[in-house]
Amino acid sequence: MTQLIDRRSILKSGLALGAGLAAGTLARPALAQATELTLAVWGSDAEVAAYNAAIARYQAANPGTTIRLDVMPFGQFYQQIDTRLAGRQAPDLFRVTYQQVGRYASGKAAIDLSPYLEAGAGEAFTPAVWSAVTLDGAAYALPHHTDTFALYYNADLLDQAGIAIPGSLDAAWTWGQFIDNARLLKERQLGSYPFAMAWQNGAVHRWLVYLYQHGGRLLNDDLTASAINSPEGIETIRWTQSWFKEGLVPPSTSLKSSERIQNLFVNGTIPMMLNGNWQIPFVEAQASRFKWGVTYLPRDKAMADDLGGTCVAVSRDAKNPEAAAAFLRFLTDEANMRDFVDSAQFLPVRRSLVDAGIDYKLRPEEMRVFVEMTKTVPEHLVKTVTRPTWGRFNPRFADQLDLAFTSGQSPEETAETIAADVDRVLVG
Repeated sequence: MTQLIDRRSILKSGLALGAGLAAGTLARPALAQATELTLAVWGSDAEVAAYNAAIARYQAANPGTTIRLDVMPFGQFYQQIDTRLAGRQAPDLFRVTYQQVGRYASGKAAIDLSPYLEAGAGEAFTPAVWSAVTLDGAAYALPHHTDTFALYYNADLLDQAGIAIPGSLDAAWTWGQFIDNARLLKERQLGSYPFAMAWQNGAVHRWLVYLYQHGGRLLNDDLTASAINSPEGIETIRWTQSWFKEGLVPPSTSLKSSERIQNLFVNGTIPMMLNGNWQIPFVEAQASRFKWGVTYLPRDKAMADDLGGTCVAVSRDAKNPEAAAAFLRFLTDEANMRDFVDSAQFLPVRRSLVDAGIDYKLRPEEMRVFVEMTKTVPEHLVKTVTRPTWGRFNPRFADQLDLAFTSGQSPEETAETIAADVDRVLVG
């Protein structure tokens, strides 16, 4: 049986808050000398605005410091960062997902932040994300936020089809009910396609949600060998492949594409999308022609969801790592984290903020669904995607699933090839 890591377990359990460790413990006195820093990120308009707001506050408090925000498309982000690192011209700080930070830490492309942190700094953060940013006891980034997935729906179109929306996590649609509803929407021609999943640009870790829902795993219990070449793995590949075979999703929305499915949702092309909480500001601003809402992911043998989110690292090319670390501590302190997650619709990773909760100004009921979904994140999934080796077999994993979805490669061949690739990396 899949062990679930409750939201409170992810965000509160396992660590006692050290005496004297309060909201501002990570902050140190600002550096006096004039400093120029670059922070590289990707993000929606709301995210970029939230980063700029934090930068403005820091520059106002530190007149000698200038921070330039370098915004890149997500699809090219890591390629550009890697190219700049190879040329020793990387930005001073860069955003990175928990799934990717391990490779920058193991390759020393991100610096060890230990000299710039107070003792016990990690106790202020939730255990799962602190584990993701540490390697051999040293922190190579600071956690900034987390996020997860749920199902957005066009209430007007689903009402026309007579589809009732689940009102609780326990009442979430099964896989069969979800597909039946998608087929009904297609039959009634309510939208060009019934739905789409936000796993583009190779975000293959999001596919794992369905694997765990069906009782499968990518790796075995102790994370030493592949486990996907199993009936559960093959059946999950076949189920998600059927979305494309039946024309239930746009052909342009497979893993290796760069399609922005949120655009398809707000323009009415699809009446449902599986996407993250950070899309709420965009949908709120753009979907003015119809009523919309958020409900729970479909479930199978169990419910499961993804632990998303990002941290921020200081690159080895930082000319003034002390100044970069000072800004990073500021960016991830309690006040700035609260402002960021509220403005950009994310979930906090400081234990104090989790304990207190966030009163979201925008769509609080929809955010409640996402918070509930985080209670279903499997502990084994978290351990799998935060391994330092994840970034090494992630690209081939995405390649093989994309072949199954777009070229008709059989689920059996797909599972066998993924398993061989994973084992090769783990042994090497």
